[in-house]
Amino acid sequence: MGSIQETRDWLKTQEDGIYMKSHKAAIIRSSDPFGLFGTYKDAAGVEYNYINGKIESIDYEGETVRYK
Repeated sequence: MGSIQETRDWLKTQEDGIYMKSHKAAIIRSSDPFGLFGTYKDAAGVEYNYINGKIESIDYEGETVRYK
């Protein structure tokens, strides 16, 4: 990518409501200086939650797996 502003503009195109359209976008969104949290939801309904550029948890059918 290029500048921080170009990345911010790209991230806006990757938003789908409260979710990001890809893991890549969620990881970048959750990284400084672009934010702190990012979530990607796949077609099966699995939610991947990222904090500070790293996977924090995966949620599926009411179950949550947390990573350290």
